[in-house]
Amino acid sequence: MLHAARLRDGVGAVGVAAVVVAELWGGWPGMVLGLGLTAIAYAAARRAPVWTLAAGSAANLVIPIGTNELPVWPILLSILAALVAGRRMPRAAPAAVVFGLVALAGLGLAVAGLGDLWAWIEVLIPLAVFAVLPWWAGQYARQRAALVEAGWLRAEQLERERQLVAEEARLRERTRIARDMHDSLGHELSLIALRAGALELDSHLSEDHRTAAADVRVAAADATERLREIIGVLAGDAGPEVAPTEPHVPDLVELVRRTRDSGMAVSLSGSAADDLPAMGRLSAYRIVQEALTNAAKHAPGAAVTVDVRRVGDRVTVTVRNGPGGPATVEPGGRGLVGMTERARLAGGTLRAGPIDGGFELVAELPVDGAPPMPPPPPPARESARRSVRRTLWGGVAVQLAAFAAIGLIVLGLRVYEVTTSYVDTAAYQSFQLGQLRSDLDLPSHQVDGRPEVTEPAAPDGAECEYYRVNTDLFAGPIDVYRLCFRDGRLVTKDLIPGRSR
Repeated sequence: MLHAARLRDGVGAVGVAAVVVAELWGGWPGMVLGLGLTAIAYAAARRAPVWTLAAGSAANLVIPIGTNELPVWPILLSILAALVAGRRMPRAAPAAVVFGLVALAGLGLAVAGLGDLWAWIEVLIPLAVFAVLPWWAGQYARQRAALVEAGWLRAEQLERERQLVAEEARLRERTRIARDMHDSLGHELSLIALRAGALELDSHLSEDHRTAAADVRVAAADATERLREIIGVLAGDAGPEVAPTEPHVPDLVELVRRTRDSGMAVSLSGSAADDLPAMGRLSAYRIVQEALTNAAKHAPGAAVTVDVRRVGDRVTVTVRNGPGGPATVEPGGRGLVGMTERARLAGGTLRAGPIDGGFELVAELPVDGAPPMPPPPPPARESARRSVRRTLWGGVAVQLAAFAAIGLIVLGLRVYEVTTSYVDTAAYQSFQLGQLRSDLDLPSHQVDGRPEVTEPAAPDGAECEYYRVNTDLFAGPIDVYRLCFRDGRLVTKDLIPGRSR
């Protein structure tokens, strides 16, 4: 494929060179220029296509301005070079820079060569037709090829994804198992530690029994930490086991009762938990369970209130505890992270923070407990088409922006030229022959261009200056005032019409 592209480039370069020789034979400077631009376009086509575009666009400057002559070779070179560059340039910004520089060079040629700012249009039109449009066509062809390639790559990716679907499902189920085990077993171990702590402080027990209770409390705390480590390993390993999708949902009222029996002052309000579907009750149960566990760890002895209320299709779970004793364990930070993630997976939100010396946790969950389904990815071909459209419209936007900037520059120059070369009628009538030029109120610049009519003969040795009669930006040809000076004094003043009358 690479050799075929080089062959096409070579054939195009030879064809353009043949046209240059045939059209410019005998005119050596022009022929050397044409062959040089063709050589640059061909040599840079593979590694530096921006130079290919620059050489082809610059060929438009060879087209004569102000005549009907339209040579073939610059048009052919510009079209072929722009097509090749468009197929090989990944970004549109360098092309906009090239077009802008060539357009500014054309502005210089129009003003310096003809002294007419509006002759620049005769440079911009060939540049737009023979360079910008072919370059855009090349960009379109490039993106179409990318579309086909992206389609095949996407097909291969989908094939690989099918092989990973089953493994991903197993990992998700294993992670869910690990989370449920952490929540349930961690809660039970915390309750054991809490009851053992209560026995340790019971004055009716013997010293041996209190010591045994202290050992049980320490062992439960150690078991909780080991459980956390084991759960982390379980959540990260893959395995063939798949958990059931409808686990048994414990009773929230029973959870609060057992927690209260263990010695924690906890109360439950609201009856929404009884009306929730299984998945909603499971999410609420796990969040309340973890919140009670955290309260037992970090605020022992504090009173805890649990409130579950349903509003529409949302259920709000609020767990609040007041000030408590010193924490029995070091803060690990995993409890809140786990509850936040559980709420997110259930399609809800969770917020928590200190309040009135205690701590409050508020979870808002959907009634059905179902996590939000992510939007399906767009089909491969449609995604590629969107990429193509974005790239093409981006290229068009850059080009339009470049020409808009050039247009603003032209308009600004036109306004400047008009406003700095205008002489008011009253001022012109006040000029007297013999006045010194320095005494006349003249603008800083002369008019851009002169009327194409026969002028009255200027006095011998006089230098004539031309100024605008009006400030119309777009009218033409225009009338001008001609002021002729000799030895710094006004010798004649004439109104030169824009066209013969």
